[in-house]
Amino acid sequence: MDRINKLKDEFISLYNSSENKRRLAMWERTDEGIRGENQWHGIPAYTVDSGKQMPVTAECLDKIWEDLLGLKLKRFFNEPDYYLEYYLKTKIKKFQMFADDTPLTMDIPVVLGVTHEAGMLGQEIILDSDHEPSFGKTSIVDENTDFSGEFDFSKNPYLNNIVNPFYNRIKDLAGSDFRVIYPHWYRGPQGVALYIRGFQEFSMDLYINEEFSHRLLRYVTDACKAFYLWREKYTGEPILKGDLFNDDIPLMSPEMYTKFFLAYEQELSDFFGGVYYWHSCGDVTPHVGEIHGLTDIDVFDFGVTMESKKAGLAGLKRNQTLEIRVMAQTHIQECSEEESKAYIRDILTDCREAGINKYVLRSSGMSVVKGAGEDVKKLVRWVELAREVQTEIKV
Repeated sequence: MDRINKLKDEFISLYNSSENKRRLAMWERTDEGIRGENQWHGIPAYTVDSGKQMPVTAECLDKIWEDLLGLKLKRFFNEPDYYLEYYLKTKIKKFQMFADDTPLTMDIPVVLGVTHEAGMLGQEIILDSDHEPSFGKTSIVDENTDFSGEFDFSKNPYLNNIVNPFYNRIKDLAGSDFRVIYPHWYRGPQGVALYIRGFQEFSMDLYINEEFSHRLLRYVTDACKAFYLWREKYTGEPILKGDLFNDDIPLMSPEMYTKFFLAYEQELSDFFGGVYYWHSCGDVTPHVGEIHGLTDIDVFDFGVTMESKKAGLAGLKRNQTLEIRVMAQTHIQECSEEESKAYIRDILTDCREAGINKYVLRSSGMSVVKGAGEDVKKLVRWVELAREVQTEIKV
């Protein structure tokens, strides 16, 4: 407890620093920048017409913190005291290492990995490994599953046995200075359906059993809404705009996305009052136009595997705030500084030509390539390069 209290004091001191005030001033609605995961996804507080540089953010994968700070993922996802300690440690270390624009906020999200939604629906979750939580091998639904029952998350075994004790312990440890965020449901309908049915099985269902596919997607969508109604009562927090994480959308064609998933995502958007952050780590370049059929997206992720941002920009139907993510290994760790700058320059030029007036330039996916210390040096320098390019082209 002494370690945690010292970390809390250090965190609060950095939060109140002039540097953090500078960072916070770059964003609107800073209470929503951290939500369903512990990385920052914000909306710039101004447009390119202001003449100010657009925000630059930098992120590392857990492997970096394993090497630099000794993070043990098995303990992180099983021990709330350890979770809080290392959440604070990583945020402090990142703030000190990188002169980017990611602010500290007094938010501590409880995030239990990509398995969270499926775990609530009864999928076996494996927590006792040295990796992030993973799924058991046996899927829990098939063509004969009865989806007619009502949802009662107050009696949900996964929540009552794992999530709620974890969350409440962190709230007790964090104290009144911090806002501990109860886990969100942030996976889109397709992802949750894949996780509880199985990737191969659900992918086949879409072609050979459309009726079952829609029943499953109906069930997942209804479960998401029921969870948020329960969450609102449990936490006392109102339902705000939701997130849609869709790492697996590229498995399907744009036509299949429109046929099977868009209507359910729009239904969730209507339920939330809009989508705050639409995300995919997969390359959604061919899908951008269909995704932009969603009528209210605050931040649209142009992800790490979308190599040509220009091709993605061409698919947009209206002006849109973008989080433009750069694959760290390709464009930071394994290239020259001039190559890195050239890629940034192309992105910013393409945004200007497309008339994008708000965007965030973000590094993403940095794991260990050359050694954690050397990789971090490259990322520190990348932030400087991004600022240099913005100065050169006045974007």
